[in-house]
Amino acid sequence: MNDFVAIDFETTGYDDREHNDPWQLGIAVVKGREIVETKEFFFGTALTPDFEPMMNQWDKWSEYLIGKNLVAHNIACERTILTKVAPLTKWGPWTDTLKLAKKRYPGLKSYQLGTLCEAFDCVPEFDGRTWHDGLYDAIACALLAKRLMI
Repeated sequence: MNDFVAIDFETTGYDDREHNDPWQLGIAVVKGREIVETKEFFFGTALTPDFEPMMNQWDKWSEYLIGKNLVAHNIACERTILTKVAPLTKWGPWTDTLKLAKKRYPGLKSYQLGTLCEAFDCVPEFDGRTWHDGLYDAIACALLAKRLMI
């Protein structure tokens, strides 16, 4: 797969809350095995259960994901958020770099995104950002996917 879109959501987490709300979406568009575009979207941190702030930006971010090969590291979070936002939309097909790494390289001590990127020499240098930033992690995931899909 030479063309795909790597994504990463940053969320509020479940700390004493019912909802794990997305507040940032990072996107890295890969064509011909090169990252050709990056985008990020911010949704705020006080989301309602109906994901209204995300839906208000639907026209801006959904075009990058619908009908695309989607890649994420441990896709459960990304797939769950997208399914809750638009349950009737077909998302994917999906590739999970976590599962791909475990299959290709069993027995590693850690399969965290940062650890794998360090092991495969594909840690991004991007705009002074670091791990747990949606855009940075999406770029890292894209670079890792390219290495794992060789």
